[in-house]
Amino acid sequence: MNYLYCCLALPLGALCLSSFISGKIIKKNKVLMKWLTFAGIIAAALSILALWFSTKLWFMLSMFLISGIGIGMGLPCLDALITNGIEKKERGTITSIYSSMRFIGVAAGPPVIALLMKHSSHWIFILLSSLSIVAAFITIKAIRPNAQGSQ
Repeated sequence: MNYLYCCLALPLGALCLSSFISGKIIKKNKVLMKWLTFAGIIAAALSILALWFSTKLWFMLSMFLISGIGIGMGLPCLDALITNGIEKKERGTITSIYSSMRFIGVAAGPPVIALLMKHSSHWIFILLSSLSIVAAFITIKAIRPNAQGSQ
């Protein structure tokens, strides 16, 4: 049972710590926000894909740790880009939609993965890695800090 707590606590701790550190680093540098978001998504994608190759506990734990770091790097950057890129009049609505989508993902993720587990588990890793790569591609194409008048 103690292994279960480590499997949850260490990646979430890494997510929180990397989120705090990246939030301290980014300041108002939108170019840095874009590249930290991209790097975080790629780290998550590669660590999820690597889970395909081994089911050993410590390997899985280290991959979840890397994924947590990647997600933690991107979240403050996305929060800052969204709040800075929206006019004050609409900011509350947009940030509430963004936060709601995050919570819907947290709520819907486990049941969706449980349904996918009825099939080969390799498809889960392929699907989640592919979605992460698509998100990284969207990050590169859609986030244009120079067009937004950043540093």
